[in-house]
Amino acid sequence: MLDVDWSFPLAFLSVLIFLVLMHKIFFKPLSHHMEQREKRIDDDLAEGARVRQQAEAALRTYQTAVAAARREAADQLAATQRAMEARQREIVEGARGEASTLVADAQATIAREAEESRARLATEARELARLVASKLVGR
Repeated sequence: MLDVDWSFPLAFLSVLIFLVLMHKIFFKPLSHHMEQREKRIDDDLAEGARVRQQAEAALRTYQTAVAAARREAADQLAATQRAMEARQREIVEGARGEASTLVADAQATIAREAEESRARLATEARELARLVASKLVGR
């Protein structure tokens, strides 16, 4: 009869069984692990992009708020400066008015004292003239 060498089909069958077992034991879990890893990486990249967008939005909000605060501070400074300038003008006008009043009062006092001095001098001059006349007549 025909003598069949079963070594090749047995080797082939062994290799097939080995590949099926390797697929179930090693390749399938490895493939599953690689898919999970790739999914985690994709999720992390998506999360990173989302966080980056949030950070950029927060930065834009912050920059807008800072710009608004600077404008408000500049407006307040300008308003305060205008108020101070108005107050300064009021003080200067008040001082000028007070100075004018003091000058007018001083001029009135000087005029009054000058008139009083003239009146005293006139009285003293008459008195002196009478004395001189009496001394001249009395001689």
